[in-house]
Amino acid sequence: MLIRTHDFQSFSLSAADETFGSVTDVYFDSAGEWKVRFLVADTRPWFIGGKVLLSPELVNRLDIEAQEVDFEATKDQIKDSPQPKEHEPISRAYEASILDHYGLGYYWAAPNYGPGPAPMLPGGGPVSPFTPGATLGENTEAGVSSDMVKKAVKREQQKKVNEKDFYLQSTKDLRGYSVYATEDKIGTVSDVVFDTNNWQVCFMEVDTAGLLAKNKYLVPVEWFREFVPVEEHAYTRFTDRDIVESAPDYDESTPLTDDYVAEVRRHYGE
Repeated sequence: MLIRTHDFQSFSLSAADETFGSVTDVYFDSAGEWKVRFLVADTRPWFIGGKVLLSPELVNRLDIEAQEVDFEATKDQIKDSPQPKEHEPISRAYEASILDHYGLGYYWAAPNYGPGPAPMLPGGGPVSPFTPGATLGENTEAGVSSDMVKKAVKREQQKKVNEKDFYLQSTKDLRGYSVYATEDKIGTVSDVVFDTNNWQVCFMEVDTAGLLAKNKYLVPVEWFREFVPVEEHAYTRFTDRDIVESAPDYDESTPLTDDYVAEVRRHYGE
């Protein structure tokens, strides 16, 4: 089901059937597969610390009508998870620390490269875990193969390299970005629409009217080619603004049905 981030922000969050906060935002990879990678949770009603990030892979149940999301995680796991720094972008290294915390694989890595359950030996039984900072000899003596050590070392090194690599955008970050067709300004980003079935980001909501009025349209994300945080600009592949302003009528009350989505995509030649 398609949902606007603005509507999703009212959803409550629970773990082991105990409510611990609410959704405040989502992070997605606009330079990759256009997938929602993390839900931002405000946990202040539950414990001191405020904001935490949770992977959609941890979602156990999503009830659209009740506006509830239940996670397959313990209270202590969530409470002890790495917390993002306020007003700073999410680095690849920080993403890795969250996924490591929950034992999840890196979505940007090969299936056999990353954290998660320990791989099984041919004769059964997991390989002993790699110990960061230990020598090759110390790890191999602990039962980790030299190949596994080398891969784990590479992963630790890669996390350091990626400390300043940023691949994610949040809806709150993008709201207000100026949207351009070549040199012609179309409007501003007002929201993001994604599919709760597979966490695929499908559309940007673009407001072409300005401060005193609202005139919004949906634009498929495939038509966006670049986001520039320094300028707060979003560049599309359109040559002019006419194709957006002639798109099917839309506002926040428009039901995002399959027929309506198909009509929008036909308009953009998809």
